[in-house]
Amino acid sequence: MEPIAFCSRCRGMRVGWNRKYILHSLICQEIILRSVKLLIFGVILSSFIFAFPIQTGIVFSDLAPVQQGNDGSFVEASIIPDAGVMASVEPAVREIDRFLAQHGVTGDRGRVARAIVQNSRKYNVDPKLVASIIIVESRANPFAISDSDSVGIMQIHLPTWGPVADKENINLFRVEDNVLLGIRILKGYISSNGGVWEGVMRYKGWTDTPESQAKVDEYVQKVKRIYQPETASLVPDLPSPTQ
Repeated sequence: MEPIAFCSRCRGMRVGWNRKYILHSLICQEIILRSVKLLIFGVILSSFIFAFPIQTGIVFSDLAPVQQGNDGSFVEASIIPDAGVMASVEPAVREIDRFLAQHGVTGDRGRVARAIVQNSRKYNVDPKLVASIIIVESRANPFAISDSDSVGIMQIHLPTWGPVADKENINLFRVEDNVLLGIRILKGYISSNGGVWEGVMRYKGWTDTPESQAKVDEYVQKVKRIYQPETASLVPDLPSPTQ
């Protein structure tokens, strides 16, 4: 009597090299099932790779920027970075990073320091002054929100500057965006009020009231103790605020 195999899927069958038994061996022993699983997994993985490509930080526009030549044709421009610029920026970033660390700032200090240095140079403001204001304002917390509706790392006042941020699509909770707008505001106040500390006072929201002047005095002292500890006791005279 020939041996008979029993299976809950295939029921009874004759053992041997016949079609039913071979299919039974492949399917029920999960050889085909495993292959199908591997195939499905490979298809799913491939779809994820194509749908969500890994960003390497290098794009074709970085590798081959183009510019228009004298004859009207477009040619690849040089992509060699200015070594002098890179050499001067990185030490400044490290210096601000150390400065932030000395005053208890944690988290991604490198990112904060880079945003400070790049935007301070753009607007010709001392990066150490900007770092000092950031330390006083938020301790470099990008998600800080004050009772007066000021937000982000440089505490941008929403009632005053929110419309500008909306118009220019600035994310005030993003470090780089907040620092950029904060330094722009500070530079404007410095230029329009006749000096660095007058601009810092205005940045605090100084108005011509005794309560405001008292708050501004305290604010300036806090910034000075960080920025220029040797002159922190010298508070500038308060000129009349300008609109």
